[in-house]
Amino acid sequence: MPLALIYARSENRCIGRDGELPWRLPDEFKHFKRTTMGRPIIMGRRTYEDHNNLLPGRTNIVLTSRRDFEPAEGVLVRHSLDDVLCEFDDGAGELFVIGGAGLFAAAFPMAQRVYETVVHAEVDGDTFLPDFDFSGWTHTVLEEHPADERHAHAFTVRRYDRVR
Repeated sequence: MPLALIYARSENRCIGRDGELPWRLPDEFKHFKRTTMGRPIIMGRRTYEDHNNLLPGRTNIVLTSRRDFEPAEGVLVRHSLDDVLCEFDDGAGELFVIGGAGLFAAAFPMAQRVYETVVHAEVDGDTFLPDFDFSGWTHTVLEEHPADERHAHAFTVRRYDRVR
């Protein structure tokens, strides 16, 4: 199953503040939901604990080194990304990494696709994404969204595909 990353980041690479997204962009959230619905999603333990519930309509997988970690009913716990990739290697659809920053960095070298939303703002936060090297990747702009009464910031959604 192809591994994909999906995230939203600001111009200064911020992805979080106090365990939450530092913006409210309803149409960007719709993109996330539409893209991941029905697919397995992988998150780190702290990302899971920040929202502390199951994301419906998806197989929720929490990666943690803690052997005693007990999530909500229906959430799978695994201890390595390699184990998840082997377990979900059915060749259909995509397997999504949804956070946090450390898991994005660990998964990027194995990813075949990245869905990146760039929020056109400099944002204060406490969690930042590394600067990924997309040389050797192609990209497609999927959406350009202006700021409006429901969206304080404009954003651009791109899909990157690793060139084989």
